Amino acid sequence: MKSRADKQKIDYLIVGHVTRDLTEKGSRLGGTATYCSILASRMGLEVGLVTSMDENINLDPLSGIHIHNFPAAKTTTFKNLYSPAGRTQYLLERADPLEINMIPEAWLSARIIHIAPIAGEIDLNVGRLFPEAAVCLSLQGWLRNWDEDGLVYPIKLPDPGTHFEDNTAAFVSDEDLAFDSSQIKRLRNYFPVLGHTKGADGVDVFVKNNFRSFPAASVEEIDPTGAGDIFAGAFMVYYFLRKKTLLDSIRLSTALASLSVTRPGVEGIPTREEIQGIEEVF
Repeated sequence: MKSRADKQKIDYLIVGHVTRDLTEKGSRLGGTATYCSILASRMGLEVGLVTSMDENINLDPLSGIHIHNFPAAKTTTFKNLYSPAGRTQYLLERADPLEINMIPEAWLSARIIHIAPIAGEIDLNVGRLFPEAAVCLSLQGWLRNWDEDGLVYPIKLPDPGTHFEDNTAAFVSDEDLAFDSSQIKRLRNYFPVLGHTKGADGVDVFVKNNFRSFPAASVEEIDPTGAGDIFAGAFMVYYFLRKKTLLDSIRLSTALASLSVTRPGVEGIPTREEIQGIEEVF
């Protein structure tokens, strides 16, 4: 097990697989766990990451993150093919599942708990176990499956049974929903806060009976990967931790997400200086 400072008190806990993403330009780190842990750290928070992957993965981009890794024979690996029609994705390898008992005890008191599967590696209802925290659920990992060749295809969210508590926010993208926005009504029945990111069309946020729609900034898009994750992580910090208004939280988070698409991969994650600059504007 690779672990960095398991006894360190943290502000932001994220649970999910760090991935190896294979693109036409080579291999790079990916996954919601990667994007959101780096962002939260750059926003000034102590971040803990619980994951499973091959111990030989280069984690230099995650410098400064407290990592609790359960070594696996494989790292969750995706191959992404892009065309004018969109992205075709293959799951080539998958690391070991994650469970609640893998989280260091000192980390259970984090102020934000982010459950962020990329390939169904942890149960959705783990998000119900943290009544004192703000809980973030990135739904992507529960909205996909794959065939025997690894071709990823969308599925509907498994029935979580009952409504989640008011401390919970869930996030989903157009692509996660196979561009079928009719699913939003069902999801709103389960999650008191729901963020629906729509790429260049911006974002819709539902907070109980309150609804806000906000446009994305007009930028030159280089790589949209991770933009929805950036929005989700930033929104959790601004809305739940720093107690910004709903509108200001959406504005700030949208600005950071829009900036992220102007550079490829993790290079798109806003720097500390960029975050501070955007915060000063708002």
